[in-house]
Amino acid sequence: MLKSIYFYLFHILGKMQEYTMPEYLCEVLIVEIFTRLPPKSLLRFSSLSKSLYSIICSPNFIRIHTFRSPQKILIRHTNREIFYTLHSEEHLASCTSGISATNFPYNSYYWIVGSCNGILCLYDNSDENHVILWNPSIRRKLNLPICPLRCFQIGFGFDPITDDYKIVSIPKYYGGGRGRGITQSSFVYTMKKGCWCEIGFPSSSSSSAYGVLSFTCFVNGALHWVVVKDYLTDSNDDVGRYILTFDLSTHVFGMISLPEPNWETRHVTTIQDSLAVISLKHDQSWIWIRREASWSVVYKFVEGVMGVLQLSNNYDLLVRTYGKTLQIYNSKTGARSELVGFNDVFYRDDIVLCVESLQLLDTGIPDLS
Repeated sequence: MLKSIYFYLFHILGKMQEYTMPEYLCEVLIVEIFTRLPPKSLLRFSSLSKSLYSIICSPNFIRIHTFRSPQKILIRHTNREIFYTLHSEEHLASCTSGISATNFPYNSYYWIVGSCNGILCLYDNSDENHVILWNPSIRRKLNLPICPLRCFQIGFGFDPITDDYKIVSIPKYYGGGRGRGITQSSFVYTMKKGCWCEIGFPSSSSSSAYGVLSFTCFVNGALHWVVVKDYLTDSNDDVGRYILTFDLSTHVFGMISLPEPNWETRHVTTIQDSLAVISLKHDQSWIWIRREASWSVVYKFVEGVMGVLQLSNNYDLLVRTYGKTLQIYNSKTGARSELVGFNDVFYRDDIVLCVESLQLLDTGIPDLS
């Protein structure tokens, strides 16, 4: 069926070279059809004519296409080689045979620290501290200049007010005036400016050192990290934990208190378009969701949960446990199904939600690796 559609489109588009666009096929109809096609097909069509290239590469077309692209799950695996697999949600619970593995073009030091509109933010955790924006769908990348801040945590998201992607670099440790790498500087990179700019950072007590415990979570226009007080001391007290926020539009930091009891909280995520955290204690895991400035427990597990992703069906969660299993949990029925084909042979480094998009088509460079 899909081949027949492509053949028809190629026939139509070939005729467009003989007639002007209004005489044969209006631009509105082209956009309506093409924004539902995968990126690789669109790249082929863009080479047929200048008019098609202009349409497909326009920011408005890329925006509509990204919005209409279905959500998928990208999993980075490590065996003797590093590769990733891309899964549609409807086939996620079935056997993974037939799903092709694609080479991950960066070494094991690179972590996926964020995913937004089909762009992955990669951070080199070695001494190099490189940051790369990468679109695996069209193999385009953007190498960011070296951040002036050393030993930092990264946050990545999209600011709809300025229509710009932003990367925020905050120190892993700050305040207290002791310990290696402690600093109180922070920086933000905007794609439109193409440079790092220093920004203000929350002041802290001179007698306390704070540390960032989690990767970031982007929700409702802001980045969120789990932070703990007196990180460099020997204290195991979790009372000093809270969520540090950064608004991508106003560039203002803030703080959100964690729910009580928060136990050991090191993971922040998004569930049902709301901020969520996972609290652990022994073999118990509570998942809290924050709505209207208040926290409530929505899920309880009798095992250690290290990660949760909300699937398109609001009742389905992709749950990653400390037992190295991936499960789909249906919150409505309570049913669980372990994913077939994901075993201990392939270690799963990163699991993120993403869409196949044309982002970085006009700003990135080809990734030839």
